[in-house]
Amino acid sequence: MIKYENKYTDKSFDIDKCQESAQSDYAPAQYQFGQCYEKGIGVERNLAKAFKLYWLASDKCRPAKERLNKDSYQGQLVKWLKKAVNGKQLAGADLAEVMCMLGCCYQLGWGVDCNMASAVEWWQKAADLGDAYANDRLGYCYSLGKGGLPKDAEQAFDHYLKAAQDGYSKDYFSVGLCYKEGDGVERDSEKAFGWFKKAAEHGNPMAWVELGNCYAAGNGTAQDYGKAVEWYRKVVDLGGNAFPDALRGLGNCSAAGHGVEQDWDKAVELYRQAAKADDPESQYLLARCYAEGHGVEQDMAEAVRLYKKAATNINENKRYFGHPRAMRCLGDCYANGIGVRKNAKQAAAWYAKAAEHEA
Repeated sequence: MIKYENKYTDKSFDIDKCQESAQSDYAPAQYQFGQCYEKGIGVERNLAKAFKLYWLASDKCRPAKERLNKDSYQGQLVKWLKKAVNGKQLAGADLAEVMCMLGCCYQLGWGVDCNMASAVEWWQKAADLGDAYANDRLGYCYSLGKGGLPKDAEQAFDHYLKAAQDGYSKDYFSVGLCYKEGDGVERDSEKAFGWFKKAAEHGNPMAWVELGNCYAAGNGTAQDYGKAVEWYRKVVDLGGNAFPDALRGLGNCSAAGHGVEQDWDKAVELYRQAAKADDPESQYLLARCYAEGHGVEQDMAEAVRLYKKAATNINENKRYFGHPRAMRCLGDCYANGIGVRKNAKQAAAWYAKAAEHEA
């Protein structure tokens, strides 16, 4: 990757190298190239393109984020975008990009009142002209029923697929997830694996996790624990606490000796990290380790504490609604007085909850 760091005011500035570096997702170059489009330096002035570059750079480049947050810039941007659309001087992809950016302004309330219905209108116009990001936004709105659109998984999938087919790499993962879950399309593990692989090749850590899961379970591809471990480790090395699924997956491999030498101490360490990230399955697995004395000294009181944590772990956004196996284990503990006082009423209540969630 070319890391072109000279500011555009420098006499040695090379706009071609800056553009090449920006296209390689180097945030400082994206910011600099955005400045070129905003001020018309070396390129025709285009605030839509400037906006897009600042947006892409904003997570990793503070000046880009600060530029986006300036009220004066936001107002100037909206006026320019509306003038560009009404002036009828743009066509095709350029016009679609401007329309798409207007939709984003209405979504974020930049220079206009926040209005998701207006955002959807502009995204639909841009999508009709083939804008990939606009299709992604429409997919998002259909998936949640936002902006006056009905909640419609099939429509969401169709728009995600259009965006992915037009090269919007972030939707490679979205399409893979739809195929994996059967969300808006018939479940297809092989197609899910293919899209996850494309997303992984474009640096998506969530896709790395899914590839690890696919190789570990043999979903959509031949089972290969060695490759599963490689993908899980890639995520963990990046910063595993943000991806408890990878920690748990690697923990499972360590516990079973799949793709690595069996190591319960390592498995417990990984389960504990994932449990701290509020992953209910890892909380349950760590509880099992304490209950059975794998990698730690047997401690039924700690096992009960972790079972309760997993059983009561509810997060609608992550689709956590309590862990049924943890509930059943709690029932056993209360029924037999293991790690907690014997209590038939509590045992019956936990068994009933487990049966309700397993149904």
